[in-house]
Amino acid sequence: MKPIQVVNRILAMTRMMKLGRQLREIENAIFALPAPMGRQVASITARELELASRCDPPWMYGTPPEDETTAWGSGADIGITRVRSDNPQVRMRGIGLWLAVIYHETNASDAPGAADLHRQVMRVVRQLKERLGESTATTESAASDSSSTSAAVA
Repeated sequence: MKPIQVVNRILAMTRMMKLGRQLREIENAIFALPAPMGRQVASITARELELASRCDPPWMYGTPPEDETTAWGSGADIGITRVRSDNPQVRMRGIGLWLAVIYHETNASDAPGAADLHRQVMRVVRQLKERLGESTATTESAASDSSSTSAAVA
């Protein structure tokens, strides 16, 4: 292996370790939210994933044009900075941005640890989708209950 390949591999491993620590911070931020805000995060994350998938490459989503020459962009750094905000709306958007960028970055990476990190990110995204699905099911259930109640009263 050439020296530059060794350096690149070390940089990629270091990146995955850093992202793993950030993922734990993201999970803590998500589960510290009240249920209604958790559903909002789920909705924001779904939207961010969709928007990121339209970018080429998708892991560069959220990266300002002047930073697009880097290997992985700055979307995750912007997202984690927002997660640390005192403003709940900014925090929720940061969670969505970070998850979208890292989902796509780890999906396309052959870096050591990327596949494991990708599975962990997918688990968090799935848990958010389940929260969103629960709120949709609850809303639909409440709507059908109220319509059947209205029909019974009539």
